[in-house]
Amino acid sequence: MKRERTLWQGTLGNGHSLVVTKSFGWILDGDTKVKEWAWVNYASGTWEGEEGLFTAQAIADDVEDLHLQFPTESDLSIGLVLSDRIESSIVYQETAAVGEAGWVRVFVRRNPDGTMFTQSLGFNVDAVDRAELERIVLELETSVREAVGMPIG
Repeated sequence: MKRERTLWQGTLGNGHSLVVTKSFGWILDGDTKVKEWAWVNYASGTWEGEEGLFTAQAIADDVEDLHLQFPTESDLSIGLVLSDRIESSIVYQETAAVGEAGWVRVFVRRNPDGTMFTQSLGFNVDAVDRAELERIVLELETSVREAVGMPIG
């Protein structure tokens, strides 16, 4: 994989450096990479500017939520930069209401290597009939795959 251009670099509250590229984020302690992640692993991010905290919700069970603490005097645009990286990995998405107050969203995302894949995310779906939920997710998955020209099934 080719080296990605740095889009943003700055200091976290603990003194480590954060490097943001198109597809990845890295935390460095000097020249040592402490943590690396791909933006495709996160569904959304929130910036609490007054606290200097960016939090991103992991979309997969095997990935931890991302919490980045910045000095409170940090450039407020970092929240936009980080949110944009997450959003930019989304090629297409559709959402459907389920149950009383729930929803399901299916994304087509682009991996760092350029391949596309689908992900689904549900909110407030615990009380929804499993068969009905699976039917809705499959309908959404078929629809998003058709929309971007991905194989179905």
